[in-house]
Amino acid sequence: MRVRSAGARKRRKHEPEITKDDLLKYVQKSAERAAKLQSILEDFGATPVARKQIKDILNQLVKEGKLDHHKGNRYEARAREWIDGTIILHRDGYGFVVPKEKIEGIDSDIFIPSVLTGTAMNGDKVKVEITHRKKGARAEGRVASVEKRARGTVVGQLMWDGQVFFVAPSDEKLPAKILITDENSRVSEHKDKMVEVEITRFPGASHWPAGKIVSVIGFLDDPNVETNVIIKKFGLPMSFPKEVEDEAAGLPDALTEKDFAGRDDFRKRHTITIDPVTARDFDDAIDIEILKDGSFQLGVHIADVSHFVTPDTAMDNEARIRGTSVYFPDRVIPMLPEKVSNELCSLNPRVDRLAFSAMMHISRAGEVKDYSFHKSIIHSKERMTYEDVQKILDGDVSATHRFEHVVPHVRNLAKLAQILQERRRDRGAIDFDLPEPILTYDEEGLVEGIVKSVRLFAHRIVEEFMILTNEVVARHLEDREIASLYRIHEEPDPSKVSDFSEIVSGFGLRFKTHRNSPAEFQKFIESIEGRPEERMLAYLMLRSFKQAMYSAENAGHFGLASDSYTHFTSPIRRYPDLVVHRILKSAMARRPQQAPGFAQLEAIAAESSERERLAAQAERELLDWKKMILMERHIGEIFDAIIIAVWKDGFTVELTGMFVEGFVPVAEIPNDHYQLDPGVRALIGKRSGQRFRLGDRIQVQVIRVDKLLRRAYFLPVLARSRPSR
Repeated sequence: MRVRSAGARKRRKHEPEITKDDLLKYVQKSAERAAKLQSILEDFGATPVARKQIKDILNQLVKEGKLDHHKGNRYEARAREWIDGTIILHRDGYGFVVPKEKIEGIDSDIFIPSVLTGTAMNGDKVKVEITHRKKGARAEGRVASVEKRARGTVVGQLMWDGQVFFVAPSDEKLPAKILITDENSRVSEHKDKMVEVEITRFPGASHWPAGKIVSVIGFLDDPNVETNVIIKKFGLPMSFPKEVEDEAAGLPDALTEKDFAGRDDFRKRHTITIDPVTARDFDDAIDIEILKDGSFQLGVHIADVSHFVTPDTAMDNEARIRGTSVYFPDRVIPMLPEKVSNELCSLNPRVDRLAFSAMMHISRAGEVKDYSFHKSIIHSKERMTYEDVQKILDGDVSATHRFEHVVPHVRNLAKLAQILQERRRDRGAIDFDLPEPILTYDEEGLVEGIVKSVRLFAHRIVEEFMILTNEVVARHLEDREIASLYRIHEEPDPSKVSDFSEIVSGFGLRFKTHRNSPAEFQKFIESIEGRPEERMLAYLMLRSFKQAMYSAENAGHFGLASDSYTHFTSPIRRYPDLVVHRILKSAMARRPQQAPGFAQLEAIAAESSERERLAAQAERELLDWKKMILMERHIGEIFDAIIIAVWKDGFTVELTGMFVEGFVPVAEIPNDHYQLDPGVRALIGKRSGQRFRLGDRIQVQVIRVDKLLRRAYFLPVLARSRPSR
């Protein structure tokens, strides 16, 4: 708009309204460092009505962080600060942006008010303008632009609201409705089905997002629909591209003498694999020999995937994109084609296989005295399960007889594993030895129940040897200043540790850490072992930790109390392991030019960390969905539970022994009004004084299940409750 001089005549009746842009540009172009309010009013020739409008707009620009307001009614344009990151949206509309890189002066995520999220959807890569930054407070900002969409399609249930068809997404962090703009008359045929929608219009301040149906998945009650929904939702690949399949088909069906050239022959060693009963591929094998002085010669042999999957091939590029294999109850989405993962590379029993071996000389105290790496040939003598090994260790006669040819070696492996475990505990490594849920199925393949996983010492044998090998490889490369990938786990945020310490005090327990050392966390875990709230407190402790991830720079591994750690032992199912194999091979061959450079490693680390998180989330959501299918059959029944989180609108419980979480909406608890007391982390009834406190053990009744959002709802049984199941 045209700026007027002082004393200009009053604004005409139809003169345009003054806008934010008018005022912002004026202040930005002001000849003075800060523009005085009186000068602004005079230069805009403000009438009494316009004066109020200008003041209101200036105040709004200050709230948005675009202007600073100084003493003497002076306004100054704030220097713009831009940050790239990923936005995580809450169901109420506001969000938090996780910065792509560490920003000086910003120690946490950036808060984005609901009115400033723009067209962003959950998970999008965005550019944020910082609007508020104050020491000791969370930074705030607005989404300036969406740099990369997390998704082009959304999965949800097709519904009709009486006027339009819309899709209710299966992700509660997305807008509640995606309007269907298809003019296809067949849309109505798919009402109530799960569908995949391509987004054609992203959300705005005044409109819902819109889209068109690109695939129909099925009804919520169809067999295996939940797995197919999760695959679509997370954009997981259903098959390999043709060029990858062709490349795999071109590999030999069996190993030849050419493959054995230049390799050390370890086929006479007493090598075995130890894996779950359901395992289809075996990427690690172990053997042991006790030397005359009582020390150990441990061999850890890893499938040599890098022999078959070479850099920049179709198979390699696809493996990098996938990053990891994804494991569902009814299927696996592998990182590599079956011919590679289940046949050529799998260390199957009683056949020759190519391996990358770490041979370690370990003292009786568990210290690695010496080690060497080898491109090798192995011949696994036995494919064993964890249960087989445990039976041998427990003295089971049948198992001992069946595996008599490897029994002495199994016992020696257990002996060394025990030594390594104690050594690792002495240095302060954190050991979360908590049972995990395992779904059981009936003859028709429907979820029948949930049982606790059994943690055997046989599991620890493999775990200890893999941790040791990963450390040896990491230190070897680091000591020689060879660029590599590390598996890092940074120290927890002190503020989150402090919050956890406060929660613990509510249970009459004490947890104080001044050094933020893993040993102090491990000591606390041991102190709560066997307590009813053990699982809950361990879960809350985990939430105070940062996520482990891949990095081209070594920052140590807090949880393992390890100063140098990598992933080397699972190249069939993890891309970083395959990369580390290549790096170590190039170092052994003294050909550093064949190894990836630092910039490439940084990119691989970021990609692999993101794919790992995506896979874990997909696996977790499918498990939760299966749990809801089970809970739907128990509506109306009563269960014992423990309160694991308290909010102003309700609290979350976990059913005792069932690993099922659900929400108790406080507004639905009859005959009282409940308010949150943050100090004691409890909801307290205004009339009755009834308390629902974090850690309380109560009985709850299943009132409904929302399978679409994978959520169960409960109500507390306050009086005359029936016996729990």
